Formats: sequence, structure tokens, C-alpha cells
Amino acid sequence: MPIRRHRPTISEFVDEFQESVIPSAIPTSEFIDWERIERELEAYRVQIDALESLRDVSEAEFVSGLADALMDADDTREWIDFYFELLGHSDTKYAAFEGLWKFYPIQLDIDKGQRDVAEDLAGVLRDIGLQQLVDVTDDIDAHFRGMKVGMETHKRKNRQGFCFENLVYERLENLAEQLRSEGVHVEVIEQYTTKYQDESGQSKVVDFALLQNGETRIVFEANCYKAGGSKPSEIKRSYDRVSTRMREDGVEFVWITDGQAWAKSLTNVLREGYKDIVDVYNMEMVDSYLTDDVRSFFENGAAVSEDEVDVEPQQSLDSY
Repeated sequence: MPIRRHRPTISEFVDEFQESVIPSAIPTSEFIDWERIERELEAYRVQIDALESLRDVSEAEFVSGLADALMDADDTREWIDFYFELLGHSDTKYAAFEGLWKFYPIQLDIDKGQRDVAEDLAGVLRDIGLQQLVDVTDDIDAHFRGMKVGMETHKRKNRQGFCFENLVYERLENLAEQLRSEGVHVEVIEQYTTKYQDESGQSKVVDFALLQNGETRIVFEANCYKAGGSKPSEIKRSYDRVSTRMREDGVEFVWITDGQAWAKSLTNVLREGYKDIVDVYNMEMVDSYLTDDVRSFFENGAAVSEDEVDVEPQQSLDSY
């Protein structure tokens, strides 16, 4: 049974939710992770200096110089990864019409002293543009920074989730601290694994769990969506199944989600999520309702069942 006591109709819930969504969990100060970029730049200082020494040489000298660097490297794979990363390629292999180069076997062969393998890889790097990059770029440091900034779009997808989970964790810790000050012995656990109490032997790793006296009472999943698509819908269906199984085990399930994707394109998913899971909160709802909902749950047990979510709000429950 859900813990939510503020129980508007589905349409009213959707309106309230969509009017208060946050566009993104990433603050402007973290739009680009400059500290990480500078750390990576300094970590590759030796490799950059080695490339600078190959500026304006012949093609044969360039290949020979790269091969020398690979043969002398303390960490061959680090050098291979850097060369390809400088060209905007981040993977464990390089594939082209001409062939496939898998970095791990190449690393092993070079470490065994096979210079022909080092020269072959150096030739590939020359052919895909590393020598041209060195010759036309006045400042390899500046190119590396620019390349990294260009790749931040992909990294922001992970940072969105990381930042949102941080926001949720801060609020859950504040909630737990407030309850502890009231004599309720609770703790928040991140990345918590809980086993289903059935014969399946299956378990579920959740983003957060709230334990009371060492017993799992409420689990939380946190997701922030900048864009729509199929993933939120798939997550909703998954969480519907998880919430049902958790509640059968006497553990409440709360989905905290936000982001501009919920504003319009995911309205139907939001309606279904509220109807099926009920305990769906965005960040403003967390700030407004969650502490009181959790406190009431610990004091009085769960709220009314999912079946009553579609009725008009009951005044007796409207204590916010």
C-alpha cells in the first residue's frame, strides 16, 4: 500500500506534477566538467609532449616516432587510448573498411616486443589523421580541450542522473536527520540490494533505501528525463512490477522523477505511473509532501490503497 496521503485525482496530479517539473538536474556551473578535463589533460602530458616532437616530420618519421613511443611506453594501452581519443574515437577497438584493430591484443603484442604491430597501428593512426592534426594544430592542449568539450554532450546524459541522485540523496538525508531528531531510528543506504521474499531467489538493487531499526521500510528509485522516448515508459512498467513485488514483501516503493520530458510528451506515462504506483514524486513534491508522508507511514502505517487514487481528494487526508 502506498505512503502518499495527498491523493488528487489523476488529472489533478498530472497538472500539479507538470506545473512544477525542473528542466534539468544539472546546474549551469556543471554544464562542462572543466576539472575533469584538466585532470585528463595533465594525465596525458607525456603523450602530448611526445606528439609535439613529431611536428612537421615526414610520414615515415611520424610512423617510426609513434612506434618508438608505443614500444617504450610503461602503459601501452594508455598511449593507444590517448591517440585515438585525440581523434574523437573512444572505444576498445577501431574498425574501418580496411580492417579491424582490437586494442587489447595489439597491446599484448607490443608489450611482447612486436615492433611490426606497433608500426602497423602507427600507420593506421597516421592514415586517419593524427599526423595532420599534429601539423595543423598550433596547440595540442587546446585541441584536446575542444575535443573534450564536444564530447560533453554524451557525458551530460550520465551527469544528469548523477546530479539528480545527489539532489534526492540530500533530501533523504535531511528527512532521516529530522526523523532521528524525533526519536525514529532510521538510516539512508545508497545502491541498496534487497531480496524478494519469494521462491525466485531474485533481488533488486535500488538507488536508495530507508531502513528503520535495520529493517528495510521504503525503497526509492530516482530518474530525471530531459527528453522523451521509450525509456521512461519502459522504466515505468518495470517500476510497476517492482512496486507490486516490494509491497507484497511489506516494503514501500517510491519513484522520484523529474525533468522537462515530463512536461507534455510523457503525459500518458505519468498518468499510468501515478495510477499504478501512486507514490510518484517530483522534487517539488518531495519538498512539500515526502517528509510528512514518511513520518505518517512510520506512525500510522501505509495510506489508502491504490484503488482509491482516482477519487477526489479526501479532506481528512489533506493536511498539507
